[in-house]
Amino acid sequence: MTDDEYVVITKSLNVILNYDPIADPRERLIIESTTIAPTRRLMVHFLVKEELPPELARLQPGERLKVSQLPPAMRRKISWSTIWFNYTSSFTRGGLAKKFINSVVYATVATFFIVLFGLMIGFAISKMAFPRLSAIIAGLIGLGYLISINSVIIPLFLLLTSIGLTDTHLGVILVYTSFGLPMSVMLSGQFMRGLPDSLIESAYMDGASIFRMFISIIVPMTTPVIVTVSIMNILGIWNEFLLVLVIASSEFTKSLPVGVFSFSSLQSTQLGWQLAALVIAVLPAMLVYFMFSRRLMKGVVGGAIKG
Repeated sequence: MTDDEYVVITKSLNVILNYDPIADPRERLIIESTTIAPTRRLMVHFLVKEELPPELARLQPGERLKVSQLPPAMRRKISWSTIWFNYTSSFTRGGLAKKFINSVVYATVATFFIVLFGLMIGFAISKMAFPRLSAIIAGLIGLGYLISINSVIIPLFLLLTSIGLTDTHLGVILVYTSFGLPMSVMLSGQFMRGLPDSLIESAYMDGASIFRMFISIIVPMTTPVIVTVSIMNILGIWNEFLLVLVIASSEFTKSLPVGVFSFSSLQSTQLGWQLAALVIAVLPAMLVYFMFSRRLMKGVVGGAIKG
């Protein structure tokens, strides 16, 4: 980093100041990297001349200097900004902060409803005294598992347009919830079939309502399924790309995978920024997976062999 070379430039319209010239009128030496986006005014630093050695403060536009010639404080600041240049640029120029929050909202809210409704439906079809109706509902939900978002993206877009839910957080959450329910219901129902009926009968005899029994008995005993369904859906929604690309047209509703894709165009690709954005998008998913991978495997196996 200390051997990086910079060229002195003049203040122009395409140079965005990172300080207030009225509040801080000190004269500055404006330098631009000759290796990182040269002439594009992306890697620019504003050095206060009174903090520079006299020979550097007298440099004229077009002349060059190396980072090693600068005072230690400036050298460290420029080196760190060079190391994190792609990450800071992807956040500021790609608006990744808003998209990151949107992805968190989509993943957490949709997963909450998927788990809640999945447990409720799974409890109804596995423990309620309606075997024929339960079999029909379970079969219909199983057919829903065979349908993917990609295969019905155009009908989905037309449906959401007709009810005014395109480019809204609610529309995205509803679609994720509906497509995540089949797996949640199948795992929950299969797991609950293995739970002893005596627990439910005892709760009935003690006068517990259906809601009280569900909250106090069923939910605590289905923790492995809750963890499994939550992790699977959080990771799936976090990485999902096509739905938000199609139905979210504004920066207000786009998610992180769309933000990663936004650095590509027909003319060029900001590869450095895109790779940095990809790292930002992948790290949370990897962290969640490695933290809960053991619980995930236990939950899947438990849901498959119960009963």
